[in-house]
Amino acid sequence: MKLQKMKYKQDRKIKTFVCAVNLYCHGGEYTFCGNAIPDSSLKYDDMERVGDEFEGKLSEIKCPNCLNIINYVKSFK
Repeated sequence: MKLQKMKYKQDRKIKTFVCAVNLYCHGGEYTFCGNAIPDSSLKYDDMERVGDEFEGKLSEIKCPNCLNIINYVKSFK
């Protein structure tokens, strides 16, 4: 699974989360929570990537929005 560390500006604070990369839409340029990885910047978008994508496990994802989407998809039977 491809992961990406992202910084988010929320309530004037900067928080860092690990997001899942959505490899199924738009060539892997977005996280599961819908944020653009290559084009984002804290100055204009209140988010930006930290470093490069990396291989990881589901348990490493800490972004609450990515986790919500993953759990929603897992609920389909």
